[in-house]
Amino acid sequence: MTKIKPREAAVTTAVGVLALIPIAMIVLCVARGVFYGLVEPGPYDNAWGGPTQGGAWAAHFLISIPFIAIGVLALLGLVRLRRSWLRWLGGERRRWWVLPVTLVLYAGAAVLVVAWLHQV
Repeated sequence: MTKIKPREAAVTTAVGVLALIPIAMIVLCVARGVFYGLVEPGPYDNAWGGPTQGGAWAAHFLISIPFIAIGVLALLGLVRLRRSWLRWLGGERRRWWVLPVTLVLYAGAAVLVVAWLHQV
């Protein structure tokens, strides 16, 4: 069994924390898009695609598909970021974009979390 080094664990945890945002987005889009008719009992008079349940469900489903795809692409980008960090920690030359992208992602995540906390 391979022993995990503390720096590798820290990078994996840091990227994992960032991954919570696209994961939450995907879960929300699946719940409120794909399964809209099951989670929203109606009436659908003011819903997108309303006034029927079928129309509202179809509209929410079609709107959620691109957001689910964006969430999956974001997760794939985070996987690439993590691999680049681990290569750098393993002794390879660091790519120029790894640190700036990580800092921008954390700044964006902080803004998003603060904005979300203010609306709650």
